[in-house]
Amino acid sequence: MAIFSLNHSFIGRSKHPPRAASFYARYISRPEACTQLTGERMPTERQELMAWLDEQEQGDRKNARVIDKVIVALPIELSHEDNAKLLHDFCDRMTEGRASWVAAIHDGPGDADNPHAHIIFRDRDPDTDKRVMLTTEKGSTGRLREGWEQEVNIALERAGLDISVDRRSLEEQGIDREPQIHVGAAAMELARQNYEFESNQKEVTRIISGEPTTVTINYPAIDQGRTRFDENEERIARNRARELPANAEDADWTHRGGMVAQQWSAISWVHKANERAELLYERMSNGQTTDDADPADAMLVREHMTDRAVERVNKEARRETTDSKAEIWESRMSDMGRAMRETMEQQRERDHEQGLEIDR
Repeated sequence: MAIFSLNHSFIGRSKHPPRAASFYARYISRPEACTQLTGERMPTERQELMAWLDEQEQGDRKNARVIDKVIVALPIELSHEDNAKLLHDFCDRMTEGRASWVAAIHDGPGDADNPHAHIIFRDRDPDTDKRVMLTTEKGSTGRLREGWEQEVNIALERAGLDISVDRRSLEEQGIDREPQIHVGAAAMELARQNYEFESNQKEVTRIISGEPTTVTINYPAIDQGRTRFDENEERIARNRARELPANAEDADWTHRGGMVAQQWSAISWVHKANERAELLYERMSNGQTTDDADPADAMLVREHMTDRAVERVNKEARRETTDSKAEIWESRMSDMGRAMRETMEQQRERDHEQGLEIDR
């Protein structure tokens, strides 16, 4: 089943380290994940895109929003070509055919059960430099969500599929849901690393009849061999299954609902991976330690920072070359000036000898 998922954030000069926008472009266009870069009024070749974003950033005021980032889940029922057209229709709709955009499609073997796209919007008309999308205004995310919902449903209908997506929450749709269990960020990270959690009895202090009392909580009996992370994932799966139409074939949570939950879990992981990469770039830009970082992400950041160092060296070399050329030109002009003065003095002497007094 197609799911509705749209995440909107931004990169600004005052809130992010230099070249954060071009790093994001490098991250989403990495060859092992990206199957296609498509866009309008913005380069769609990786190196050119990064250079273009750096140039745009340098021209912005100090507190400007450089880019808007949008991550969307693509309908799993549509082909790559259909999803590419869907992205093009959505982006041209939101930019009114004027602002710049590029989208990195991730639907290769590693994302076969979670096709999605990372979109970069540059809210400036290249011809007038005026804002088009008004992404800094209140309600901009809502407009993006509404536009995506409509374009996805148009694409699904065009493909002859009798399904649709709904941007509203389950509660807004009147769909009952189970309360989820809070799983902290540290526990989520440990789960990602396949850490083996254990349930143990724990003594805690409770206020009973106005008196602090030590009680023992038997977590093994409560958990029944399951971790909070596992239980929460199953609750998410059951909640997502409730999104299915009542007459959907095999609409039990372990089958179709499980597929929906799997894609929801995968797209949530994409968001978290994106946040980790950006945080890592910020930390490394500030010289902080990154021993716990994902090696692939760390390599990508170092590659980007090396590019910046190389650019600084190249810039300094260009400056030195320019200064050197200026010195040579100044020297040549001085030589020409001396030669002209000598020629004029010689001509004056000849005129004087011939009795020609010309006021020079």
